[in-house]
Amino acid sequence: MAEIVPFTLTTKQASDMIRKLAADTDNIVIIGHAQQRQKQRKVTRRQVELCVQRGTITEGPFLNQHGNWQVNLFRHAAGEEVTCTVAIEWASRLIVVTVF
Repeated sequence: MAEIVPFTLTTKQASDMIRKLAADTDNIVIIGHAQQRQKQRKVTRRQVELCVQRGTITEGPFLNQHGNWQVNLFRHAAGEEVTCTVAIEWASRLIVVTVF
């Protein structure tokens, strides 16, 4: 049975759930819009994965229009800065909405 989406979510709780889900990269789903932005901005799948796995929450968490908690994750490594907007499909997968 799926876990119930919490009514409130702290940054720490969101970060913990993201780290737990991102440990398996199969749980990171990149939708079409994010794939277009990846190509446009020359960001690789690996950079997105590392941003989701090790990034810092800079905005959120907040509930989006689909009822999922959403955050912006930022990662700076080797002179590159990547931000991913990620929706948490609670306790099952992470949906990368856009990349910049």
